[in-house]
Amino acid sequence: MKKALRIIRGVVISLLVPSILWICWSLLSHRMPWQKQWKTEHKLTVVTYNTNGMLVDKKEEDKKAMLNYLKKLDADIVCLQEVLVYKNPNRFTLPDLREAMREYPYTYYDFKVYNSRRQFGNVVFSRYPLINKQTIRYESQANISSQCDVVVGKDTLRLVVNHLESFRLNNSDFSLDSLTVNTLRESSLNRKLTYASRLRRQQAYSVRKAIHHSPYPVIAVGDFNAIPLSTVYWTMNIGLRDCYAESSVGRYGSTYERNGMGGRIDYIFTSRALKPLACRVGKERYSDHYPVIATIGW
Repeated sequence: MKKALRIIRGVVISLLVPSILWICWSLLSHRMPWQKQWKTEHKLTVVTYNTNGMLVDKKEEDKKAMLNYLKKLDADIVCLQEVLVYKNPNRFTLPDLREAMREYPYTYYDFKVYNSRRQFGNVVFSRYPLINKQTIRYESQANISSQCDVVVGKDTLRLVVNHLESFRLNNSDFSLDSLTVNTLRESSLNRKLTYASRLRRQQAYSVRKAIHHSPYPVIAVGDFNAIPLSTVYWTMNIGLRDCYAESSVGRYGSTYERNGMGGRIDYIFTSRALKPLACRVGKERYSDHYPVIATIGW
């Protein structure tokens, strides 16, 4: 009986503590950007946004409203994750996406899922040429990290766009039946937490390895599905600048909200050679994420 109670207590703590921390972080530090007075010759504005499958359950006008909002941010580079487009012309297609973002002459489409019905992955829209496009290989289900080089005048920067593993939880994972003493260790919830945490750490290590071998200064962006106290965050943050932390009040905030939960899991990191001039979280939320916008100088 004591053993069973210890197991139950461990699961409850593992669920409640992150939830409480996320709520506190969101309240203590929330979208208060300030400008650092760097002297720079060049500036680049970058947006990263998880589109939640291009608003998979929404109407086409909602998708277009989201893309119009992103264009109004007037960024030089727009990095999107969870982009879902269909081959069926009666649904939202890749040509529809291209047309909506036609103001950007350079694009990079990197789809993890590519079949006769749909495509799913990362997309980059840029005002500057994108070259040397390739996928960073690692174990995943539908997640992907994509890298390319951005040519800005005489300078070249490496852009890495990431969508790391999530817990993929649903309401059934929190049912009382799935959390009984006899099934606790083998529950869907326990398996998902363990599997996703391991996989996400491995993915972060693969991304850092790719960044380490870059011949150019790096901008690494995306949905890392990890809060700022996680192993994944510190794996990325060592040797890199967290634009939000260096340009805002505090390290914590919120870029994601669902079912009353929130936290900062979307980031823009840069090499030390680059300077975060400003960073903020967008106020409009079309998906379950907010966009992150950073101006970077060098």
